[in-house]
Amino acid sequence: MPTTLILTMVGLLFLLIILVFIYVWIARTRKSEPAAIEAIETFESLSAVIKNRTSSTQALHHAIEVILARFGSITPQSVRAYRDLIEALCVHPHTDSKLILHFEKTLRTRNPQFEHDIEHALALGLATRG
Repeated sequence: MPTTLILTMVGLLFLLIILVFIYVWIARTRKSEPAAIEAIETFESLSAVIKNRTSSTQALHHAIEVILARFGSITPQSVRAYRDLIEALCVHPHTDSKLILHFEKTLRTRNPQFEHDIEHALALGLATRG
């Protein structure tokens, strides 16, 4: 009886060692995930990040920086889109005042002809935020 118990325990130990070896071997041979191909960042996709209420603070900062770098000039056709962005940024749960003011101030300095529209959108957004 004790011999059978010892043989069973040794057999289970070897089975455990073999299973651990297979697990480690599979983990090493599994190809690493290919690097995520960066999606083409359009104004619409970056706007969607800002309007998505679950976007992280880092995602918001990235979206704002790319918008300011690549799409910082406002045209008469895009005034409404920028107003909506400012308002969405103001009420986003993961934004902060520095990000809002940086976005608003940079847009105002680059587009002085739309300063009134930008300030109006900021006022509406901040009033909604409160």
